[in-house]
Amino acid sequence: MLRFILLLIGTALTVLFVIQDVRGAEGAYLYENLDSNRFPLSGLYTIGYAWSTKGPFRLKGKIEADLKTQAAILYSPVYSEYYASVIWAQVISFVHIILAFTFVLAGLMYSMYGFILIVGFIFAFISAGFFYTQFKSIIDERTTKCDMQLPEVVSTMAILVNSGMVLKDAWGLVSQNGEGEFYELMKTASEDMKNGSSDAEAIFKFGKASNSSEIKKFVSALLQSMDKGGSELTRFLANQSTELWRMKRQHLLQEGEKAATKLLAPIVIIFVGVMVIVFTAAFAGGLFLF
Repeated sequence: MLRFILLLIGTALTVLFVIQDVRGAEGAYLYENLDSNRFPLSGLYTIGYAWSTKGPFRLKGKIEADLKTQAAILYSPVYSEYYASVIWAQVISFVHIILAFTFVLAGLMYSMYGFILIVGFIFAFISAGFFYTQFKSIIDERTTKCDMQLPEVVSTMAILVNSGMVLKDAWGLVSQNGEGEFYELMKTASEDMKNGSSDAEAIFKFGKASNSSEIKKFVSALLQSMDKGGSELTRFLANQSTELWRMKRQHLLQEGEKAATKLLAPIVIIFVGVMVIVFTAAFAGGLFLF
């Protein structure tokens, strides 16, 4: 009886998969040009699209707000709603596929149905969490990289501005001579300046896109120095360079201490393993003596 129920649920989910794929075909064009590395198997997102257009699985509330905020940081506020809906469709699609496969497999391999169900539900949960939090993970990683590159960038800009170069030109030169997330954000700000945005507006957008409290703090102080102009900007950049390098050294020391702490666990495990081997050998030798 239970086997029949498992196969029934698996069959129902499979049939729903086909139905939702047909229903969601009208939205297939939305996923055609997505990055395959960040959005794998995007052709299947039509299932999630069909589920999310109506009913209890619609994107709404805090989930919608969080995804839109993250998408606005990574891409642009203009595309935040689109990418939020893509992530939600991705999550639903993968969960549906995994659950359908799990119940069908559990019915076919009934002798292991308990193990298969547990693994399937765990895998579905992990997949949902991974895809739902991928934007946040990317933003956090980018923020960390930006924080680490900030002191070097500010030092270079301080030298260039002190030599007589205007901030806009110094910004553009630095952005073209570096690689990484920080420099890409600087290039975007530089392009905004060239396309008619004011320096202050472009730099403000740069700080917001970085999603780093340190960079936002630096940008806020930089904009105030720009308003004052003159030697104030040069002095500000020099002071910031010194302060940021000091903070970076402290951060690296803290990370080193964390790494050392993380090594304690494998060391303890190895030590316990060695002690078990030693005591086992000693005990076995004692038995032979008797």
